[in-house]
Amino acid sequence: KGWGGVRVKLKEIWSMSTFRLLLLVIAVVIPLNILTLILSHTAVREVERQISAETQNVLKLYMNQVDGAMERITAKMHLLAVDDTDLAYINNKELTDSAEYYNQVQAMVGLHGTFKDVLQDNSLITGVYVVYPQKEFQVIRSAQSHTIAAYKEKLTEYIYQAAAGDGQEELGVWKVAIFDGRPMLLFTSRYKNAYYGAWMELEALAQTFKFTESGGASRNLFVAGEEVVYDTGDMTKEETAAGDSYVRVEAVSRYADFAIVELLSKSALADALPGMLRGLQAASFLALAILPVLLVLMNRWSIVPIGRLTGAMREIEAGNMDYRIEESSEGSEFEQINRNFNRMMNEVSKLKVDVYEEKLEKQQIKMRFLSQQIQPHFILNAMNILYSYEQEEYPLIQKMILCLSKYFRYIVNANSEFVELHEEMDHIRNYFEIQQVRYPETFFAMAEYDEEIADCLVPPLLIQNFAENAIKHSLKIGNRIDIFVIAQKLGDDVLRIRMLDTGEGINQELLEKVKRFRETGEYQEGLGVGIQNAVERLAVLYGAETTFEITRDEPHGTRIEIRLPLHHAEPASEWEE
Repeated sequence: KGWGGVRVKLKEIWSMSTFRLLLLVIAVVIPLNILTLILSHTAVREVERQISAETQNVLKLYMNQVDGAMERITAKMHLLAVDDTDLAYINNKELTDSAEYYNQVQAMVGLHGTFKDVLQDNSLITGVYVVYPQKEFQVIRSAQSHTIAAYKEKLTEYIYQAAAGDGQEELGVWKVAIFDGRPMLLFTSRYKNAYYGAWMELEALAQTFKFTESGGASRNLFVAGEEVVYDTGDMTKEETAAGDSYVRVEAVSRYADFAIVELLSKSALADALPGMLRGLQAASFLALAILPVLLVLMNRWSIVPIGRLTGAMREIEAGNMDYRIEESSEGSEFEQINRNFNRMMNEVSKLKVDVYEEKLEKQQIKMRFLSQQIQPHFILNAMNILYSYEQEEYPLIQKMILCLSKYFRYIVNANSEFVELHEEMDHIRNYFEIQQVRYPETFFAMAEYDEEIADCLVPPLLIQNFAENAIKHSLKIGNRIDIFVIAQKLGDDVLRIRMLDTGEGINQELLEKVKRFRETGEYQEGLGVGIQNAVERLAVLYGAETTFEITRDEPHGTRIEIRLPLHHAEPASEWEE
C-alpha cells in the first residue's frame, strides 16, 4: 500500500490544472528572471559603452581644439621670433646708451600691441610672452589681465633658470606647469637671446568647455602622466582611480604629455535600471498578465529613445546638421546619450563654422597678395625713360609722368577683390600708352568694351598680366604688331574678355606649362608670374564658374579668352556720393 499510495497521490497532483499552471509559471518565471538579470547586466554594459563612445568623441573634439590652438600659436610665435621687427630689434641690438635703451623700450611697447592681436586671433590661448634674460627685459601679455601679476614673477624666474643652465630638454615642447598654484600648459622656445612662448590656463579651458557644469553624473580632469593637475570637482585621488565606481574616458594630446579625462558615475548611469528590474521580477510572478505592461514600459523606456537616437543619426547622415534630439528631465541613461549627442553636434557645427571662416580669411589674404604684385623692372625702366629725355622733350616728360601717376594710383588703390570694367580698361589703355613711349612705333593697341557692361565687376590687374606677356614675348626689332583687348556681354549672365596679338604666338612648350599649372597648381619655371597669377586668382574667386583659354593662332599670334559671371556693381548711395 505504501509505494502504490504514493504513486496514486502523485498522479492526482499532476492531474491538477493549478499544479500544472504553477509548474508552468515556475518553469517560465525562473528562467525569465535569470534571463532578465543577464539582459539587464548586458544593458548596463552597453549603455556604459555607448555613453563612453559618445563622451570619447566629445573629448576628442575638445582635444583637437586644444591641439589646434597649440599648433597655431607655436607656428605663430616661431614666425614672430624670426620676422617681427620689434622682437628682432631687441634681440640683436646691444644696450649702448640711454637713447638705445629708450628705443628698445619703444620696441617692447610695440610687442605689447602685436601680442594683443595674437591673443585675439587665438581664443584658447591665455597669454604669450618673450623674455630677454641678458637684458632683464620681458613682455608678457595675458587675455586675463587681472591674473597676470599672480604668476608673472614665477614665469620670469622659470625663464631665467632655463637661461642659466642648458635647459634644452625644456625648450620647443609643450608641458604642464604650475605657477602660483595655477596649472597651465606652457610652451617655451628660444631664438638667439630671446626666450618666447605661450600658455593656456587649465581653469580657463575648463570654463570654455563648460566642464564645471557637468553635475554629479560625471567629473572632468586634466591629467599629466598619471598625476591629476586640475579637477573640476572635489574627488579624492582614490575616487578618480576607482574602476568599480566610474567609467574612465580620456583623450590624449598629440603635442604634450597631457590628457582630458571624464569620469562617468556608474551609479548615475544605472539609476533607472533597479525600478525596471523590480517590475520584471514582479512580472515573473504575475506571468502573462504583466507582459503587456512590460511591453509598453519597454517600448517607452527603450524602444522609443533608441528610435529617437536612430532617427537623429539618419537625419545627420542625410545632411541635416542642425537636427537635435528633444531632451527631457527623466534622467535615464538614454537622456544622457541624447545630451551628449546634442553637445557633440553643437561642437561639430561650431568647428565647421571656425574652419570655414579660417578658409575664407586665408583666401582673402591670398587674393590681396596676388592682386598687388608689381614688377620692379617695369618701374625701373619707366624711371630710366624719364631720365633719358632731353629738356626739349618736356611735353613728353609731362605725358609720361601723368601716365605713370595714373598707373601707380591704380596699382596702389587696387586693394579690393573687384573693380568696375571701365576702370580696368582705362588702366590698360594707360598702360599701353606707357609702353608705346618705351617702344615707339613698334605696336598698335586698342582696348574696347560695350558701354552697357562698363559697371561690371572684374578682378583688378587681370588683363595687364596678359598684356605684359604679349609685349614682352612678341615685340621684335623691326617687327610691328597689333594688340586688341575686347570685352563683350554674352547672353544675360556671361562677360567675355578677349585679347589677341599678331606677334609670333605662344609656343607649344608654354602651352603645356599652362596646362600643367592649371591641373596641379604647382609653379612652372619659365612660364612667368603673370599668367600663373591670373589663373590662380580666377580659380580662387570664381572656381568652376569661369573658363580660361589660351591658344596659338595660325600662322602667328596668340589668342586669350576669359569668361566670367556677369555681375554689375551696386549703384553708389547718395551718402557715399
